Amino acid sequence: MSITGWRVHFTRRDLAWPREGTSFIREFSALIAGLDLRLDDLGVSEGQPFLISPAGQYDVALNRYFPVWPESSPWNTQAAHARDLRTFFDVLWFARDRCD
Repeated sequence: MSITGWRVHFTRRDLAWPREGTSFIREFSALIAGLDLRLDDLGVSEGQPFLISPAGQYDVALNRYFPVWPESSPWNTQAAHARDLRTFFDVLWFARDRCD
């Protein structure tokens, strides 16, 4: 378990690929190749925020919130709102002695 608290990340579709094809890249290239289409099918927009728990987990129910309300607002408003939620969850996490 991490002691750093909750983290905010943002979806990116323009990730840089290594120049040299490693065995890892070759093994997962089919999975990674269709990622943009799967994100489109799920309605995940570019730059959409998501939260990762202190244990390194992605909570599906919690992160369903982001594509619903803030999607029509400017990106910096979405980012600020996600960071405010992160701070709130950090306060709860530390107040509960780092208990999920």
